[in-house]
Amino acid sequence: MKAFIKSAATCLAFTATAAFADQCGTAAPAEGMRARMKTMHEQMDRAEWTEDRAQQRDLMDLHMKHMREGMRELRKREMPAECRVELMTEMMETMIRHQQLHPQQPAP
Repeated sequence: MKAFIKSAATCLAFTATAAFADQCGTAAPAEGMRARMKTMHEQMDRAEWTEDRAQQRDLMDLHMKHMREGMRELRKREMPAECRVELMTEMMETMIRHQQLHPQQPAP
């Protein structure tokens, strides 16, 4: 079931990204955010493949820090709505991967 959700989220993200990719162009704010997204994707890849739990936890903490910074930057930067949708879709896909790897424990 977990693999199904992950593959569905990935397909959704790729579909949405392809639909909006031409809308963003090569604007400087969009390129900077794309670089951030690439870094976050690479961090998630490393966290998913590592078997050392302590290292995985450190990578997940770093990933969450970059997610927060990315959201803050996305709010600050002036860019077309289509770019925002594209970048938010990528962030959502990364957040889903984060949640699948490190589910939050319910409050007691």
